[in-house]
Amino acid sequence: MTSTDLEHLAVGARVLAAGTEESAPRVALHWASAELAAHGPVPLLPADRLDATGLCLTLTLAGASAALAEQLPTGDEPVKAVRAVERVVGRTAQAVVALNTAAENALIALAAAARLGLPLVDGDGCGRVMPLLEQTAFTLAGNCPAPLALATCSGDVIAVESAGSSVEELVRPLVLAAGGWAVVAAYPLEGADLARCLVPGTVSRALAAGAATERERFTPWQPRRLCRGRIAAVEQPTSSPYGETLRPSRTALPSTPTSVIVTEAEGLRRRFRLEAHNEVLLALADGAVAAAAPDQILILSAADGRVVDVERAVPGTEVEIVVLESVPAWHTPEGRALARVGALAPLESTSESNGCSAAPAASARHTGGKQ
Repeated sequence: MTSTDLEHLAVGARVLAAGTEESAPRVALHWASAELAAHGPVPLLPADRLDATGLCLTLTLAGASAALAEQLPTGDEPVKAVRAVERVVGRTAQAVVALNTAAENALIALAAAARLGLPLVDGDGCGRVMPLLEQTAFTLAGNCPAPLALATCSGDVIAVESAGSSVEELVRPLVLAAGGWAVVAAYPLEGADLARCLVPGTVSRALAAGAATERERFTPWQPRRLCRGRIAAVEQPTSSPYGETLRPSRTALPSTPTSVIVTEAEGLRRRFRLEAHNEVLLALADGAVAAAAPDQILILSAADGRVVDVERAVPGTEVEIVVLESVPAWHTPEGRALARVGALAPLESTSESNGCSAAPAASARHTGGKQ
């Protein structure tokens, strides 16, 4: 992957990153550009070409992406995190993979691959954006994030050898104490194991999206259009259905549950209601379910095709509502249960494997979201 590919990746990775601060991807873009200039192109390796027994590590930004722009990286963070995991497992990494291919996460994984002199795997652990470290296809396949390591711009390196409870509950206080963000290296997997649970081709898909015109940007995801219309209202309740006063959350985007009402401009002239918290979780058409998470529901500007974040939705704006279907793993009973962790819907079951559990604690997004 060259500097030209980096530009395309930066654009394509924004498709799945609604709610992201512009400043953080810009920092990650400069970071990756500097690493490519210093260390040369990075091989993009399909999953079927991985060394079956070679160690692969997953990289992600943990914490609030806005903090990345406020406390700039030194560039050593991914290397320190990877080396710490290597010391714990007693093996040397042969490839790196992004936790998800969204916003700065895709770019940081590329920067890390360049600095480490390793190939970047063409795929990721989610196929879409999920807020918690445990919310991955890797977890659904029975793998634990630990051993893992965090590295911060202040020089802190913390390794977690094993986790008997939620990894998220262990990592989040460390990230907050370190200034709001860290690079995490996690999910040490051999190539054959990674290939079995990886969501393949997501880097190539982001590259194709970034190279396309604005109108064709979503084509690689084969989106399903729900409607074209105009935002009629944006509602933020002040109390829950149980009469409790809603207070701003430190970990949610937007800070309270939000409803966006869209009046269809053609066809059946239906009234769509989009229920959002962190992202659009549910789309109702005249009261009937039209789409729901874990599929990704996006609001696009009818003028230029750009994603309209829920927190920036304004009555009167002409929009299109589209749905990007998630990979099959998220539509299994286990996948739906894991996807609900930290969302509006109550958690009905807890996913556990290898001593790790997905707990219903909210978190800063590991995707390029912000607090």
